[in-house]
Amino acid sequence: MARIITTLSTLLGLGMTLVLPIYPEGIEPLILAFMIACAVAAVFGLADRSARHELAVMAPWALALLLGVLVGSLHHGESLQAIEDVLPYLLFVTGLVAGRGAGAPRRILQLGLWVCVIDSVISLWLMESFTVGVRSTFTYYKITAGLPLVGLYLAAVLRETPEPNAQRRHRAWLGQAILVTTLVLGLVFSVTRGMMLGGLLMVAVSSYIRRPSQSLLFAALALLGLLAWSSAFAEFGVQYFRLGQEGTIVGRFREVEVAWEGFVAAPLFGQGLGALADVDGFKKAFVHNMAAYHLWKFGLVGSTLLVLPLVAIARELRTHNRSLRGHALGAAAGVVGYLVTCAAYKTYYLVWIYGAVVGASLSHFSGWRLRIKAHAASSSPSPTNPDPPATAPLRATLAAPAAGPGTI
Repeated sequence: MARIITTLSTLLGLGMTLVLPIYPEGIEPLILAFMIACAVAAVFGLADRSARHELAVMAPWALALLLGVLVGSLHHGESLQAIEDVLPYLLFVTGLVAGRGAGAPRRILQLGLWVCVIDSVISLWLMESFTVGVRSTFTYYKITAGLPLVGLYLAAVLRETPEPNAQRRHRAWLGQAILVTTLVLGLVFSVTRGMMLGGLLMVAVSSYIRRPSQSLLFAALALLGLLAWSSAFAEFGVQYFRLGQEGTIVGRFREVEVAWEGFVAAPLFGQGLGALADVDGFKKAFVHNMAAYHLWKFGLVGSTLLVLPLVAIARELRTHNRSLRGHALGAAAGVVGYLVTCAAYKTYYLVWIYGAVVGASLSHFSGWRLRIKAHAASSSPSPTNPDPPATAPLRATLAAPAAGPGTI
């Protein structure tokens, strides 16, 4: 029963993210309902041993947050801002526990994919035109949360892990291609340079882990193409991707500079949670760079405590095949690449989605591997046919984990 409640609450929370405001003004009824759904999913998710294990892995975060609050109070930080600073980390952990303790992780990943696709569809639908200089962020700023990156990862993983007993649908690839194309269009028409950089990084890391030689060859060919048609690509970048426009870049570099000054003043423990930075007369509680933000507020000690659990979670991927590891680590690299260029790491529902997707992915990977083994064992070979066609692909999956279809 606990796993069912966890699954339903997590699915409800995912669905609600489509209508939640990206910049709330206080605790609105809809946000409160979302928080309650997240809390219920996490509490009932703790009935699962794997979820309790992940919670124990994240224990260093509690110490980091406690240190951040104490240091912030010593530096006379604002108490309400400190609470707001703590919230994203708590939401990530609740999402992680909920996703890990859910009884139907594949359903969570599927709904997560649809949420990302719908987010991209809305951004495209609301665009006034598709001419040069028009961005989807003008009419739908929620696209800057970066859900297309999450959706591309989910599409790749769900395609990579079909159920062993499921029959292949005719032209299933067409539906997958439409979903992926929608996500790519949502990413491109946002004209968010950091998100596009994250997408390229995700593809590069995933491809290298899954097929190192082929990815290096493709990278070499792409580099030659860029050199051969450099002028054409440069003109295209100026026209469509705002290359050469320094308005927002200068302001964000100024934020990073001020955050770095705060880190240098207290390198071990930072300025603490609740700290504010004076950027050209404006008080800033965050900066558009996740790395600079954590060094500024947590220092080296706190930032290390925050990174260690994430490394431990990544190490859990060692038991899975290279293809799934490639998709997961590539998505992590892409998301981090995007978050160091923006302030989406402070978006409350986004960090919860990250946690839920990570937890559900770990459960889904483990469950899928066990189902593959059970299906292969139940289809025992006969003396006349030692390796039936129905089980040959499954045996190949277990025997040669490095193999896999092309990357997204």
